[in-house]
Amino acid sequence: MRSILKNLRNINKLTKIIIILTIFTSFCLGQELNSKTSTNEHNNTYYTAGAILVGTGMLFLVDNAIRNGIKMNNNTLLEFGHSYGEFYYSLGLSGSLYLTQFIFDEKKIAATGKALFESLIVGGLTSISIKYIFGRSRPYKEKGVTNFNWFETENINNSLPSGHVITAFTTSTILSKSINNIYASIVLYGLAGLTVYQRISTDNHWLSDAFLGASIGILVGEYFGNKINSKTSQNYNLIPFYSRNNYGVSFQLNL
Repeated sequence: MRSILKNLRNINKLTKIIIILTIFTSFCLGQELNSKTSTNEHNNTYYTAGAILVGTGMLFLVDNAIRNGIKMNNNTLLEFGHSYGEFYYSLGLSGSLYLTQFIFDEKKIAATGKALFESLIVGGLTSISIKYIFGRSRPYKEKGVTNFNWFETENINNSLPSGHVITAFTTSTILSKSINNIYASIVLYGLAGLTVYQRISTDNHWLSDAFLGASIGILVGEYFGNKINSKTSQNYNLIPFYSRNNYGVSFQLNL
């Protein structure tokens, strides 16, 4: 923590102002996501997208300071943060939750699993698309914060956004909306925050990568999470089947 503060003291006044503006932007984003009603949904969507883009761009100016201020390390706790952001673990969780309806007849838990599955797929596709288009170099490549390779598939050039952070915040948002308990939400978002710290402290991502990833995860999670208690979450079913000679999953559309 002392090293972070020492590095932040060395940055210029303009950057300090930008940090304050970024915090304010993040607050506005949070207010937008938590609002229950909207007089103009399309305008609010544009404002939210704009806030995310501006916030991500401003954080480019402090990426190096944050990187230099966070000591590179990895331990058991941070490894848990890494695992929490693993796509396939969350995908397995979504499948487990969904299958409960065939065992315990728990419709809400099944709807949670379905919402998590949908949000992971959308968040994953969004992550892959942005990574490929921009091709931003990872910190350990030592090419700086603005090195873009455009339409690049190599992992070392796929820094923006953080896929692990998208997965972590998507999972936390879906589970938080389903459980609907303030203490559970604190724990869940704390785990997502641990994923952020792990990705930055191990030099895999810049802070701006994590910010964009968290924003995408929350947006996707909020969108699909709102369907958990809605009839629209039941517009299709995935039904597993198994027999002596074959097994699989059947798709049932409810019209």
